[in-house]
Parts: sequence; structure tokens; C-alpha cells
Amino acid sequence: MKIREVNENKKQFIALLLLADEQESMVDRYLEKGTMYVLEDDDVKTECVVTDESNEILEIKNIAVNPENQGKGYGKALIDFLANKYADEYSVLQVGTGDSPLTIPFYEKCGFVRSHKIPNFFTDNYDHPIYEGGVQLIDMVYLQRCL
Repeated sequence: MKIREVNENKKQFIALLLLADEQESMVDRYLEKGTMYVLEDDDVKTECVVTDESNEILEIKNIAVNPENQGKGYGKALIDFLANKYADEYSVLQVGTGDSPLTIPFYEKCGFVRSHKIPNFFTDNYDHPIYEGGVQLIDMVYLQRCL
């Protein structure tokens, strides 16, 4: 298993990016300004994009695991990598997600706790309703992990 930074042609991973954020115009908002990592185990299993949000906060803007590799620890391994890599530069690792029964438990398992939310984020910023696990995503829920 290898984790590497991607500095060029980040759009080559657009199919994987769109698993976590299904509107390409939203991905475009952070893709180039963010730092991208991919985790490979023979091939790409997962990817993430992180951004500096100031005040010692590093935010995961996108993290996605290929569906056939979900539940195998790749996503957690990438989050743990980020926590270790950035522990000396940031005090908080943050992620914003929908209030979904599929994603919230994953982040809590990775050591995140609920912090705050942005009401109506998904209904205000996406051009179509977003559903995950049969639930319409409305508010953006932020979770944080101390580094």
C-alpha cells in the first residue's frame, strides 16, 4: 500500500471524486487549490483532497473509496495518514458532509466528533437534490478531529 501526492492532472480522478461530491462544478471550487492524495494497493483504491482553512484547520474537501474496496480500511488509512502528516502544522482535521447514516458513522469511527453545521448547504449550493442512503442531504455537518 502506497500513498502519494498528485500535483498534475487531478481531473484524471474525476470519476472517483464524483462519488463523494456528485456535482463537478462544486469539485472545481477546491480541486486546484487543494492538495490531493491517492492511496494505491496495486491500483488506486481511494483519493482525497485537503485544503488549508486557516486557524490551524486542515479540511478534507473530498474523500472517496472505489465502491468495490469500501469497508476494507483504505479510507481510514488515508485519514490516519493525513492526521500523522499534518499533526505538526495543524491542530484540527475537519470534514464537512451530509447528515447521512452512511458517512457520519465512518467519520466517528475515525475519531471525528460533530462540531457544527451549515443549514441548507446542499439545497442552496447544488442544482439537484442529493440523496445518500435513502436520505436527502440538506445541511452540511462538520466533524472535527484534534491532531
